[in-house]
Amino acid sequence: MAKKFSDSDLQNLPDCAVEFVRLVIRKMGYRKKVRADVQTELAAHFEDELRDCKTDTEKEKRAQRLIDEFGDVKLLAVLLRRAIKRCRPLWRTVVARSFQTVGILILCLIVYCIYISLGQPTIGINYVEKLMLMTRPVADESQNAAPLYQKAIDAFKEPPLVEDEIGTEKSLLVAIRDKDWIDDLDDNELSALKQWISDNSEAINLFEQASHRSYCWWNRRAEDNIVLDVLLPELNEMRSFARLLCWRAKLRAFDGDAGGAFDDLLTCYRAGRHYKGPRFLIEQLVGITVQAMSAGTAMTILNNQQVESNLLKSFQAELEKLMAEDTFIMDLNAEKFLALDFIQRCYTNNGSGSGHMIPSSVGAFPYFEFGGFENSVLNYSQFLAVALVSADRGNMSREFEKIYDTAQEWTYKTPWQLREENVDLEMGMDKWSRLKQIQYWPVMVLLPAFVRASEIGHRSKIGFEALLTIVALLRYHQDNGQYPQNLAELIAGDYLKQLPMDSYSAQTLIYKRTDGDFIIYSVGPNFTDDGGTVAEDGGILQKWGTKEQGDIVFWPEPKSLVKQQQ
Repeated sequence: MAKKFSDSDLQNLPDCAVEFVRLVIRKMGYRKKVRADVQTELAAHFEDELRDCKTDTEKEKRAQRLIDEFGDVKLLAVLLRRAIKRCRPLWRTVVARSFQTVGILILCLIVYCIYISLGQPTIGINYVEKLMLMTRPVADESQNAAPLYQKAIDAFKEPPLVEDEIGTEKSLLVAIRDKDWIDDLDDNELSALKQWISDNSEAINLFEQASHRSYCWWNRRAEDNIVLDVLLPELNEMRSFARLLCWRAKLRAFDGDAGGAFDDLLTCYRAGRHYKGPRFLIEQLVGITVQAMSAGTAMTILNNQQVESNLLKSFQAELEKLMAEDTFIMDLNAEKFLALDFIQRCYTNNGSGSGHMIPSSVGAFPYFEFGGFENSVLNYSQFLAVALVSADRGNMSREFEKIYDTAQEWTYKTPWQLREENVDLEMGMDKWSRLKQIQYWPVMVLLPAFVRASEIGHRSKIGFEALLTIVALLRYHQDNGQYPQNLAELIAGDYLKQLPMDSYSAQTLIYKRTDGDFIIYSVGPNFTDDGGTVAEDGGILQKWGTKEQGDIVFWPEPKSLVKQQQ
């Protein structure tokens, strides 16, 4: 049982000895039990030396002599402490050292947590402004289509409500979303469609004027100039205008005005082209969607109406001209700005390109939610833990740059080329260790679906090349009374400038004559010719990531195509 400090050990000692022993024990600064043991031993030592003394005076003198022999009190305390340490068992030494090490590590961790918590970002670049400059190729505002688009949006009237068979009112576009052609509409729907088109005559006129302008740049705004917060309020309205124009084109073609119908579709194409180039992926995808609506509507019209050869030729020539000036390659620079803006706002900059993650900045940055804790302390603890293991600013920047540069190179390659080159579409990230995934978690979170977006661009291209080929085939049929044996005859007869290449093979789109008609299709994302069998989801906008049997059939038009596009 541990001994406690008491005067019993010192009762028989002179005052000078008692004072000396207590001073030594105090200077030792060791555990209580050990100090009690040392006190007992020192007291016993003095008692042994003083046992022969007859008087108190003699005891006092001999005790003082012993004290002088012991020397400096502080040095004696140190020597005693060291002797005790040398004599204790090994396991106790290991335990003691382990606790000391853990304590030091905890202290270092606390200091480091305080250090990274006090970090402040240095906002040196306004990436929102850089984005605006990148999308504004000229300074002449008269060439900018955005103000006219905004006027068209302001003048736009929403589609009216119509009653279905059971008397429930719903938006016109909702009511007719499963219908492809004018003959499919009932009287109420047709009347509402005509009224909607009439109500938007001014807005359509402004939209058409805007589509003819050379460029389009919007004065984007974002709170605190955070790229992720950039507002894109007009995108939904652009899709609405495309739906409006496509239905007007169908109505015009149905009423015998195929030329007017093609003008509406070319307006859609030009408007979609305004959203190509160095913009956010969502903007580029909206541009592709608007154009895809026009392509799908053109095929619907050609399936349902006989169009004169001269009108077909004129439409084809204008479309070829627009496509020659267009790009179907995704631009990733705006998306890179998003990543770089995140880094400058959530990492310190120590002047050498490095720096650590700032937990409070990550917690305040839009987009990131790890656990949804309502308690602010728990939320901050999560971000602090993330910051402790995250790669530094320099390494994070280099990782982002490498991935974006690689992804941009891939956008120039077709899905077939990527497959043939056995490209690792995961860029090795699926093989990262768990530790590296944690260290580079922003890369895992912020990167968009590059490959999918790039594939959409290539699909859009083959869709329009298929449309040009279909128009050329219809012209050939009107002029010759039959369809050609192969697509090369279209080139030879000056009906087509170049053969349509399939992005999913090293060959052209597949063309076959049938009984009085023809079929033209792509082998699709399974890279296999399934004989023109339409995939389950069919059409140019076939479900992403599917590898089921089936081709992307452009003609005859799959009935589900327009439904998917709208």
